[in-house]
Amino acid sequence: MGAILVMIVYSDNGFNDWRSLCKDVQRLEAANQELDLANRELARTIERLKTDMGYIEHVARHELGMAADNEIVFRFKEISGRETL
Repeated sequence: MGAILVMIVYSDNGFNDWRSLCKDVQRLEAANQELDLANRELARTIERLKTDMGYIEHVARHELGMAADNEIVFRFKEISGRETL
């Protein structure tokens, strides 16, 4: 009887393998949820880039460093760790 119990617990496809597979499933489900959230955020960003002119302007200004036609951009050099005016 004891030998059968040992075989059930420690053999291939036994209890230990089952527990390991359950942990793998939980880890993969968590990773899947994170990817799903990231995909939803990307889909929202794509939709905003297609339709929202205010968002497009925000991206152009803050991520691409662009300015509007009627704006003048001043860039200051940094001298010894301090910005000059």
